[in-house]
Amino acid sequence: MGHSRPLFSCALLSALLVPVVLASIGVRVPEGDAKFALVAASGDREGQSPTTTHTVETLRSALAATTGKSAHAVAPPKAAPPPSEAVAAEAPAAPDAPPAAAASSDAGAPEQPGEAGPAASPPGQRPASLLADNQAVVFYGTPLARGLGILGQFEGADAADRVRRQAELFDQLNGDGRGAFGVMDLIYAVVQDQPTSNGLFLSYMPDQVVNAYIGHAEAHGVQVMLDLQIGRGDVLEEVKKIERFLVNPRVHVAIDPEYAVGSGGWPLATPGTIDGHQINAVQDYVASLVAAHHLPPKMVVVHQYLADTIRDGEAVRDVPDVDLVLNYDGFGAIGEKDKKYRYFSGQPHAQHPGYNIFLQLDERVLSEQELMQLEPLPDVVFYQ
Repeated sequence: MGHSRPLFSCALLSALLVPVVLASIGVRVPEGDAKFALVAASGDREGQSPTTTHTVETLRSALAATTGKSAHAVAPPKAAPPPSEAVAAEAPAAPDAPPAAAASSDAGAPEQPGEAGPAASPPGQRPASLLADNQAVVFYGTPLARGLGILGQFEGADAADRVRRQAELFDQLNGDGRGAFGVMDLIYAVVQDQPTSNGLFLSYMPDQVVNAYIGHAEAHGVQVMLDLQIGRGDVLEEVKKIERFLVNPRVHVAIDPEYAVGSGGWPLATPGTIDGHQINAVQDYVASLVAAHHLPPKMVVVHQYLADTIRDGEAVRDVPDVDLVLNYDGFGAIGEKDKKYRYFSGQPHAQHPGYNIFLQLDERVLSEQELMQLEPLPDVVFYQ
C-alpha cells in the first residue's frame, strides 16, 4: 500500500530510544544506529491544531519537556488536573523502582511472587471478559527511563490515577452501552542491540518494579500489561517467564513480534516475525492459567504495523477465556494510519482491534472524540 510518508511502530520507537534512555541505569547503549535519525527528524509539525480538547495534554507536555521537542498546540484539556512535576532523570524513587544500578536484569527469573490482585472467581463460575462491554485505555512505557513512553513521565501512583481518569472520559463518551477501564503497559522484556548474558538480546524489568505497579493498579482500579519484545527468545517461553504475574487476575500480556528474530537473528537488523501457530500456543497457555487459577479472561495483545510481521494469521483460533487484541502501532500521516488500521483490523487474527496514539510522532494527535469515530471502533486505545 503506497503512502506519502513512512509509518513506523511503537516497538521500533522503543528499540531506538531504549538503549539511549537506559544508559544511565546500567544497560548497554548501542552506538551509531542510523535509525536514531528517524526519531530526531520527527519533531513538531506547525499549523496542525486539533479542534477538540485532550485530557492527555499534560502527558504531551511532559514528553516535550523530556525530549526537548515542542508539543502541538491544542486547546486546554477538559477538566484536566494540574500537571505534576516530571520525574527525575534516573529511575523513580522507591517503591516505584529499585535503585538505578539494579534497574534491569538479563535473567528474567523470579525474584519474588507477584502481588495479589482482585479475588479470583469461584470454581465453576465463569467471569465475563473485560472487553465484552468495555474499551481498554492503555498508557505504555517504562518507569525505568524518563524518555520512553508515558510511564516514564510520572510516578507510579500518578500514572495509575491518570490512566484511570483518561478511561473515565472514554466511559462518558461511550454512554450507557459500554464502559472503559485503564491499563498500564510496562515494557517488561526490552530488546538490546548486542548480546546479553542470557543470549537472548533481552533485559528484563525487576520484579520489584512490576510488583510496585501492580500495587498502584490495585489502589486505583486499573489493570497491568507486561510487554515482551522477544529478541532471540522463544515466544511461548518468554510468556511463561511471567507466569508468576499472569496468575494475578489483574495482569495481561503483550507481544512485540517485530523483534522476535529467532535463534540466529539480530534485533534491529533482522526483521522479526511470528506466526499464527505461535499466537495460538500463547493463547492456549494463557487460557490454561485462567482455568487452573479460576481467573477472569485475559488480554493477549499482539502489536503489528507491517503486513509480513505475522505469518499464517488465518491459522489463529478464537480461544475461550482469551481476548486477542491486534494493536496497529504505526505512526505517521493520519490518513495512512486510518487505511492501515482498517486493513489490519480486518485480518483473521484481529479479534479485538487496537489503535496506537503517538503523542509526539503522529502527524496530528486524534482527540478522544475522533477516536470514537474510527471504523471499526477500537476496543483498545494505546497512548505512547
